[in-house]
Amino acid sequence: MPVYIQSVNQLSAQKPLSDEWFDHPVFYDGEVRVPTRDPDFRDHFSPLAARRMCVLLKRAVLMSRLTLREASVEMPDAIISGTGLGCIENTERFLRSIVENEEKFLQPTYFMQSTHNVLSSSIAIDLKCHGYNNTFVHRGASFESALLDALMQFEQGRIKTALAGGYDELTDDYFKFFERIGIWNFVPGRSPGQTCFAGEAAVSMLLGTEKNEHTVCRINGVELMHKPAGDRLREKLDGLLAGAGCEPADIDAVLTGLNTHPENDAVYRDVTGRLFSDRPILQYKHLFGESFSSSALAVYVAATCLRKNRIPASLLAGPPAGNGKDVRRILIYNHYRNKSHSFILLSSCSN
Repeated sequence: MPVYIQSVNQLSAQKPLSDEWFDHPVFYDGEVRVPTRDPDFRDHFSPLAARRMCVLLKRAVLMSRLTLREASVEMPDAIISGTGLGCIENTERFLRSIVENEEKFLQPTYFMQSTHNVLSSSIAIDLKCHGYNNTFVHRGASFESALLDALMQFEQGRIKTALAGGYDELTDDYFKFFERIGIWNFVPGRSPGQTCFAGEAAVSMLLGTEKNEHTVCRINGVELMHKPAGDRLREKLDGLLAGAGCEPADIDAVLTGLNTHPENDAVYRDVTGRLFSDRPILQYKHLFGESFSSSALAVYVAATCLRKNRIPASLLAGPPAGNGKDVRRILIYNHYRNKSHSFILLSSCSN
């Protein structure tokens, strides 16, 4: 059963709710941490509703509303989210309150919003959606797990539309913790705008089985692997391509999670050298940052390239892609600390 991305939106280090980054990206040279550029939430939430939601929930709810509106869909059949940290800011506030108030007079809002599944459930409450609802918390493979779950629900005929999203924020404490263990040991790029940074992500996309004039692209398949050994990556890739009815030569570009961290990039260079030596290699984290949900931004970036039928120079990590040809298929390859590896194949709707 074909599954399409009907609409997709993002909040990140780039201009919010906009594709302006495609031709005019914002670069962050010399900055190790860049927070999300949020829209004015006062334009979208009443003061009473806003005060009951943390920032990450505002992002998730707003993105879901706008994504459904763009696709002209009132109610999705399912809401499936992926997050690595959840509403970590409220979790920290709740734990601090326990200590400071000696477990007395605790605010229920912080408690209710300290669980990770509050993301999908809050979206459902806002939309009054009573359909399938799930949240995956698998660190750097959270969004891929959510996307894979959505595809299985489609395959089993349980749903026809699904809101899938990836959401993560980064607090001061967690930034310092990750900094101590070397997660942010990015190497300055050789040219301006090529250095990665710690970021946040909020991506919402509506998936559906019917194609229309507004459809962005098609999802041909998702493969998620844990510590693949030997030729396991190649076997999974061959299976993915065979299911899509194409060959490696049909891939116009490979979008990777290169981020200038030596250990991270060594894995990408090894895999791309073995499997995609003749394919153009792309990167995106130097524009959107590194986070547990950055792979959701990768899907957004690839989908935007397919919709616009070209690849901007800012994404190139090697020789130019396409050589003037139409951009019809983009393969997304991500890994999380060389443990969780994933392939996501997207194609234009004309395929």
